[in-house]
Amino acid sequence: MPTPSWFFGFDSLMEFIAFVIAFAVAYQAMKGYKFSKERTLLYLNLSFVLIGTGLLVDGLSNLIVFLAHAHRAFLYFFSLGYTINFLAQVLAYGLLVFAYLYQTRSIGATVALAAMPATFIDRNAFTELILIFLLVYVTTQTAMNYGVNKNLNALLVFGAFASLTVAHLFFLIYTMVPIFFPLAYLAQLFGFLLLLAMLLRVNQHV
Repeated sequence: MPTPSWFFGFDSLMEFIAFVIAFAVAYQAMKGYKFSKERTLLYLNLSFVLIGTGLLVDGLSNLIVFLAHAHRAFLYFFSLGYTINFLAQVLAYGLLVFAYLYQTRSIGATVALAAMPATFIDRNAFTELILIFLLVYVTTQTAMNYGVNKNLNALLVFGAFASLTVAHLFFLIYTMVPIFFPLAYLAQLFGFLLLLAMLLRVNQHV
C-alpha cells in the first residue's frame, strides 16, 4: 500500500502538521494532569507523545525519500518510518485501551497485540486493521461515556476518536479509491484538533 505518487511529498507535510498538533495535545494533557491528577490525562499525554514521535519519524523518512527523488538506495526509509510510526500508534492506542479497561475494571476484556517480526513493514491491510481494532474499542468507550455525561467535552472526545477511526478506515481502502488517502490525513488532523479543543476547554477552568 504505497503512497500515491500524486500525493508524494504532501504526506510528509501533513505528518509534520499532525506531529505539532499531537504534541500540543500531549502538552495540554500533561498540564491538566498536573492540576487534576486525573490518571486518564497522563495516559493521554503518553499516548500522544508516542503518536507525535511516530508521525515525526515517518514524516522525516518520507521527506528523505522525496528529497532523494525516490532513489532506490533510500527507499528502505519508507518501511523504516512506517514501522516506527505503526509501533508507536499500537503502543499509544493500546495504552488508551488499557486506561479504559483499568477505569472500568473490566477483567474479562483483553487486547491481543500481534507479535511483530524483527523486520521493517510497509503500510498494509493487516497493520491498519490492528489500529482500527484498538480505535474502535476506544471510540466505543468514549461513546458510552458521552451517553452518560452528555456534555460538550465528552462529545469532543468521542468525535476525536471517531475521526481517528475513520482516518484509518480510509487508509485501509485508499488503494481502491485513491482520494481517500488525503481524506485520511484530514480526518486524522480533525481528530487531533477535537482533542486539543477539549483539553483547552478543560484547562481553562483549572
